[in-house]
Amino acid sequence: MTNSSIETVVNSVVSQTSAGRNTLKILVSATLATSAVHFIDNAFRLDLYPGPAWLTRSGILLAWLVLPVLAFAAYWSANRAALISYGLLGFAGFAHYLPIHRHPVPLRCFATIFAEALASVALIVFVVFRGTAFSQPAVEKPK
Repeated sequence: MTNSSIETVVNSVVSQTSAGRNTLKILVSATLATSAVHFIDNAFRLDLYPGPAWLTRSGILLAWLVLPVLAFAAYWSANRAALISYGLLGFAGFAHYLPIHRHPVPLRCFATIFAEALASVALIVFVVFRGTAFSQPAVEKPK
């Protein structure tokens, strides 16, 4: 294979996946934005969210800082399993409903948790149905 053939193949792969990469970037950004809203609401209204007594505002905010690192790693790896694994983290908010708590979780809290999960569903569905284009691009043989 000559250098020009390799360049043609690479350019073909890049052009096939650039629209998919843009969509992926939007979906990963949506998961980060919705998780940020949930974590910030949780951190500043700890009294509304059920959780362990040792959980603090700074602990919640520091925990959120891990998510952009994971999002960045999953996005740039373009690995289907990494993207789906990152997407599954968006369901962690439902853990608020696991412990027995004294008061019902307010609607605003549920809305932030549900939005985070919904963004994750969109990301996972996209990766499942379009994800093979990222990790295993279909490349035609050069003529």
